[in-house]
Amino acid sequence: MFHQNFSANHQGRDFAIGDLHGMYDLLFEELDKVAFNFATDRCFSVGDLIDRGPESAQCLGLINEPWFHPVCGNHEDTLRLVARNLSSAAITADWILNGGRWHLMVSTEKMRHYADLVDTLPELISVTTPSGKLVAICHAEYPLPYWSPDDIAKDDELRRHMMWSRQKVSDRDTSTVSGVDSIICGHTIVERPQQLGNSFFIDTGAFASNILTLINLEDL
Repeated sequence: MFHQNFSANHQGRDFAIGDLHGMYDLLFEELDKVAFNFATDRCFSVGDLIDRGPESAQCLGLINEPWFHPVCGNHEDTLRLVARNLSSAAITADWILNGGRWHLMVSTEKMRHYADLVDTLPELISVTTPSGKLVAICHAEYPLPYWSPDDIAKDDELRRHMMWSRQKVSDRDTSTVSGVDSIICGHTIVERPQQLGNSFFIDTGAFASNILTLINLEDL
């Protein structure tokens, strides 16, 4: 599935978190601060659940939780390639240098199971809020000036851009994406949550800063 759409949550609240990167305990500390209700609230994630922090396996397990909804990040995509022997030696080495060393202590069978879990993740999520706003969640940045998931789905270059690019933050691009109210992104570490146009970048480098950004979608 490339794009997953969620209807309005009229029973609870919807939150989004920045890149988790193995910081499983920190996630629950942040959820506790907002009195997160696991029966009615939902937590959306910009991806990169794994690597760098100490608890990658536990963070992958969150994919099975009914209240947790992540998009696929570039670290999950790399895991999938490595687990299925579809990556080059250079890609595998780069992954290890960027926090993927933990996988060396995981069985081949378990890694393939993790790859199957990653296969269930969308690359793009959209959520309608109770007030009628349309909020999108992707990993790196939304690649078009207008809202059109179908156009991205059929273009491999646009899909890669959405998972890997840091251009919008680098260029301080404040242009607005039409047809959607807000877009929540991660991937590029920022000192504090940053708004550029109607895109919000919320990766505050939790694995190093111990600051995991959690935002209520209705506050955008």
